[in-house]
Amino acid sequence: MKKTLLFLLLIIGITSYSQEKATDVFSAKLGLIGAWVGYEKALSPDFTINGEIGYEGGFFYSSWVSDRVNYVFTTTFSLEGRYYYNFNRRIEKGKNTMNNAANFLAVETDFTPGWATSSSVDNIYVLRTFTVSSKYGFRRNLSNRFNFELATGPGYQWAEGGSEGVILALDVRFGFVF
Repeated sequence: MKKTLLFLLLIIGITSYSQEKATDVFSAKLGLIGAWVGYEKALSPDFTINGEIGYEGGFFYSSWVSDRVNYVFTTTFSLEGRYYYNFNRRIEKGKNTMNNAANFLAVETDFTPGWATSSSVDNIYVLRTFTVSSKYGFRRNLSNRFNFELATGPGYQWAEGGSEGVILALDVRFGFVF
């Protein structure tokens, strides 16, 4: 009986420990200026790759276009490598790490092809862009299926027509995990 109990405790401990590390996550996210669907695949206990398809945009004002604030939204694709560096510390403190709720460092690539663009102004053309950024971020669970994610960092963006420059990447998103 003692051996059986000890065996069960070991199996439960190992199983619960392994569930605390990086896992595969399929989610939908809603942010300040867009919506995304993504899949995050665990490559190791601390590394993941996150792919997303989104519809994002922004707001602009130009007296040349109209006398009001206008919007433009378009399709985006991103691929991001993430290193979750504080899983063990969060586990030791008894914090929730389900669905990869931890701090991370990331390198992200974004491509905006200018497909399926919608705007409040006719004949708006969205430039195709390619962006590479490095980010520091964190994800925290709000419940079993809902989470909050914040990430920011410097990046560099290239656009068709020779336009390029330094940017600040900023992600503020609420997610639902399927």
